[in-house]
This record gives sequence, C-alpha cells and structure tokens, in this order.
Amino acid sequence: MISEEVVTQTWQRIARSSPQDVQRYMTQMSQEQPAILTYLLTLSDDPFNRNEMGYILFIATVVWQTMKQSPQGLRPVPIEAVAQADEANFAFLERFLSAGEMEFDAAVVKMLEEYPEPEVLRYIIEALMEEDEEEPFRDEYRGLAFVCLKTVLDALIASPAPTAPGEARSGARRHRPSSWRRQGS
Repeated sequence: MISEEVVTQTWQRIARSSPQDVQRYMTQMSQEQPAILTYLLTLSDDPFNRNEMGYILFIATVVWQTMKQSPQGLRPVPIEAVAQADEANFAFLERFLSAGEMEFDAAVVKMLEEYPEPEVLRYIIEALMEEDEEEPFRDEYRGLAFVCLKTVLDALIASPAPTAPGEARSGARRHRPSSWRRQGS
C-alpha cells in the first residue's frame, strides 16, 4: 500500500510545477497512459467547466504519479479497464444517489477501510472537498468528479506492471494549489 507520506510528497512536487512541467506531465501521460488521458479529456465536454477540469487534471496527475511509485509499477491501462471501472463506479453512484446522506457517508467510510489504496482514495476525497474561494468547484459536480477520479484510480490499480512472485505493492495523499490549475488549464 502507498503511504500518506508518498502521496503528500507527490502532491507537493506537482504543486510546485511550472507551466512547462505541466505540459511535460501531460505529454508523459499521453505516452504512458493514453487511455487514462483520453478518458480525462472527454470529461471536459460536459458538465465540468474549465476551472473544474483544472482541478480534475491536477488530482488525476497526482494520483497517476503516486501510483507510479508503487513497487509494482504500472503498465499502460487498456481502454477496457477504464470502461469497466467507469461502469462499476457509476453503478455505485446510482445505488447511493437515492440513499440518505448517512448511508452514503457510511459507504464511503467502509470503502476507505476496504480499498486497496486507501491513502490515494483519501487524497481524492480531500482534494475535491477543499474549498477555493476564488474559483469554487460547483458542489453539484463534486460527486461526479469523485466517480471519474476513482475510475482513474481503479483502472491504475487494476493495471500494475508484471512483478516477480512474492513482490508486494506500496503507498499515498493531499491536494492541489489553485496556482497549478490556473497555469495548467
């Protein structure tokens, strides 16, 4: 499992990114994880605005860079893995849209307890819940953004690089500064 420290360090490194670094990350993602980047870029069509896409791309970059630090590494995620994760996450969302807030909160707590990379998932949740008074993320789209980012994480988890028998996986957490998404949007 990826540790909170690894997530924090990754977040901080990416948060200090210059506009050139942001472009380099996008180029690198297009080469290493084209299905993930394609999935993310299709989100910009609707309903997310430019600011929200900046948040989402930043968080997804932190997640991807964090998962690359797993001892198992990552192989390119096939588009089928993204589609499968997307379907499963939207089924989860549909089940809980009608549920009360308490039931949804309990499901999230249980999910964090059972999730293979709880610190990375916790980072996604905390980053989406962070308030930016200058350019707020619209509340009605936070849940959808969570589902989309969890889809990315689920697909990455399902696509570790082949490892030798007996090798284990390692750990992740944190948010994005407003300056990154303005530069990288």
